[in-house]
Amino acid sequence: MPPFNIVMGHLLEAKAAVDVLLPEAHSVYILNRLATKYAPHGAYYVDFTPMAWPMLVVTDPHLATQPEELYAWFHPITNGQSLFTQNGAAWKHDRNYFLPFFSNQNLDASMPFVVGQMAIFRDMLREKAGKGDNSGSDMFVLEPLVLSMMNDIIGKLVLNADLGTQHGSHPLAKTMLRQLQLKFAVNNPLDNLGKLNPLKLFNLWNNSRMLDDQIKSQIDTRLQVWRSEKSQDEQNDFKSLLDVALDTYFGRDGASSPRDGVSSTFSKTLCSQMRKFFFAGYDSTASTMAYCCYTVWKHPEVPKKMHAEHDQVFGSRVDSAMDTISENPAILNSLPYTTAAIKETMRLFPAANGIRHGHRDLFLRDEQGNEFPTEGCSVQMLHYAIQRNPKVWARPLDFLPERFLVEPGHELYLAKGAWRPFEYGPRLCTGQQLVMKEVKTFLVLLAREFDIEECYSEMDGDRKMDLTHVDFEKAHLVEAGAAHPRANFPCRVSFSG
Repeated sequence: MPPFNIVMGHLLEAKAAVDVLLPEAHSVYILNRLATKYAPHGAYYVDFTPMAWPMLVVTDPHLATQPEELYAWFHPITNGQSLFTQNGAAWKHDRNYFLPFFSNQNLDASMPFVVGQMAIFRDMLREKAGKGDNSGSDMFVLEPLVLSMMNDIIGKLVLNADLGTQHGSHPLAKTMLRQLQLKFAVNNPLDNLGKLNPLKLFNLWNNSRMLDDQIKSQIDTRLQVWRSEKSQDEQNDFKSLLDVALDTYFGRDGASSPRDGVSSTFSKTLCSQMRKFFFAGYDSTASTMAYCCYTVWKHPEVPKKMHAEHDQVFGSRVDSAMDTISENPAILNSLPYTTAAIKETMRLFPAANGIRHGHRDLFLRDEQGNEFPTEGCSVQMLHYAIQRNPKVWARPLDFLPERFLVEPGHELYLAKGAWRPFEYGPRLCTGQQLVMKEVKTFLVLLAREFDIEECYSEMDGDRKMDLTHVDFEKAHLVEAGAAHPRANFPCRVSFSG
């Protein structure tokens, strides 16, 4: 544990870490820097009261267990309990409402829509690349385009709503994005005064109310479809998460008829869960896609290998790949190298950490038998540190997709529980399969047609950037909902040679 000050707790140690970091760097770098000094056994205690609950920070996969979920962090996003924060019977009960959505058959049925939205994004890149000279387009920031694309995809998949944010704005998407901005204005881990600002708290509450109204409106729209019995006659086999939940509700919970609507309790549950799935479905996936554009094209041999794999699987006609995926989504399972590159990107740049509540009966034990009580503190699985831990990863700072292709016994073979972007064990993220389908499709869309050049040096100009404490990464993590690349990933795009 870092040296403790009876008045300031560990805030002085945190300040010392902040002082050597870049101003916008994500808080994981603070915790990771403290870990290098105070976590020889893979965990350490830290108390940032009143900025945060006391924490047990875990940096070793052997200790990264699954205590109870943390409610307070997610409440501004969900305005209630969600699958992220529920436990026991309540978690199982609500989870069963949504499980049919994640069936492989239903996810495959969603792919034509996913491909269609990605084609809009591709056309935007084509326009930018076509305006440039031989050196590529003008510099622009990529991530807002990816976020808009994922907004449209997740709006349809979760709520069966056509948001159209790639071409304009939509009140539901706009309100959800504002909720995230307000949440982090109030809950900024480096500026806790937001929790004391009544205007910020009111804005957060009021926007949350408007977001619930937007989602309830969409629930009412889908109920009207139910009442007209169109839902059972639709030609498209795909069902949104909301439609699956309504299917399960009317089929399982004994409601007399869809004409009676849903109970107020279930309506509140739906609002909270839809908000959770909307946030989780677009924000972290968009971050991963943007980081893939950074990691893949940063290493020239990687897009070449990816290009060869896509030629082999889809044939040499680049434009036909999207139609092939729409007609046969299972073909995405034939992309081992592309999959490995995505997993390696997620290892180096995890979009989130695992945060849970400790309790009196839970003790973490390392391999030497040292015990770490968890009562009275949250337990943070620091994915950034776990997935760059030199004790369990060979060449931990190198981008090596081969880690996920080698056989057991190879020095690069990953240790059990060391890769955890979707967490690990019984609470493994139910959306993992969907995310991997989306990101693989995204790279199939890009790898053979475009070259992407990061432009951080050009953007920074004469600004002095000490990258020592962010593992020398220009696109280091910053706080923005999920962890995102600094400055929205400035880049230049050109057509592939």
